[in-house]
Amino acid sequence: MTPPFSIPVWLRALVTNFALWAVLCALAGITTYGDAQQHGDTRSYWQMTLGWWRGYVVMMVQSYLLYMVCRRYPVLLSTPRRIAASYAVYVVLGWPSAMLGLGAWRTVKQHKALTFENAWGYVVSMYKFEWFVGFVLLTMAFGAVAAGLLWRQRQQQARELAQTRLTLERQRLAALRGQLEPHFMFNTLSAIGALVRVGDKPLALDGLARLGDLLQYALTTSERDWITLEQELQFVQDYLDLQRLRFGPRLQVRIEGTHALDGGIECPPMLLQPLVENALRHDLECHDGDSDIVLSFAQEGACVLARVSNPVAGYAAPKAGLGIGLRGTRARLRLAYGDAASLETRQADGRFVAELRIPRMAA
Repeated sequence: MTPPFSIPVWLRALVTNFALWAVLCALAGITTYGDAQQHGDTRSYWQMTLGWWRGYVVMMVQSYLLYMVCRRYPVLLSTPRRIAASYAVYVVLGWPSAMLGLGAWRTVKQHKALTFENAWGYVVSMYKFEWFVGFVLLTMAFGAVAAGLLWRQRQQQARELAQTRLTLERQRLAALRGQLEPHFMFNTLSAIGALVRVGDKPLALDGLARLGDLLQYALTTSERDWITLEQELQFVQDYLDLQRLRFGPRLQVRIEGTHALDGGIECPPMLLQPLVENALRHDLECHDGDSDIVLSFAQEGACVLARVSNPVAGYAAPKAGLGIGLRGTRARLRLAYGDAASLETRQADGRFVAELRIPRMAA
């Protein structure tokens, strides 16, 4: 959202520049006020500070112009060599003019005519220490301007890099979805095809209707990065209903611990379905008996644990858990959560177990 009023860059730079110089002149006034009082100088602290400010007004203008030029042409500070060259040019051009400005102020202070000859006469008569102080102030001004602009450039580069990485991550996530959805479509159409082959027209039509619902969900969530786990579980149940048209009462799936999903916990879409599909493929599709698939949820500290398990027998496929669905799920977890989420698979007590851990709050 654009703010209703935005201060122009040049004005912010102008105010900041003169404010910093005002602080520097105030500090200089403190150092000279005490000494002046000891020598009978009756001027007030504010008069002395104003004198410093008037004497260095040319340097203030120089530093402001330096900032605007370097901001307009960042190439001047792009490499150490160019920084050194810019510094040399700034000192060569700024040192004499800064000292001439100081001489002009002293000309006015002594109630003399403000001419180049009078101002330059004061410059020539200045002590070497005053020239050195002018050089130091010019160097400090250049250093402050260069440091501020370089920091600003680094921040801008960091933001652009972060945006580039975010764009790449989204592209990778879209590619993974593009891989997962055809995979899901192929397996679902295979289930419909099995119903058609057995000649059960009503079941096939029912399957097509359910497939339409699943595709509507897939299309809707393809435009979203996050959905709730409750929505994802409902999608899994709809998927199982479709599979029941194919397997009938042989498809036995227990769903436990759904209370752990309370609170609107979010996850990437189509995260659970590949786990359930993997269990079906390595259970029902490998024998003629009933399945024994368990989908459970539990709270585990700051995470939610989703566990899908199915029995492993001698006739089970040897590569359970290594399909495209689980590989894609692991990759999507890394993109969405980094190291805060995980998908682990193992065999325990004659069952193949897939455990999905995701944080209750997205990182």
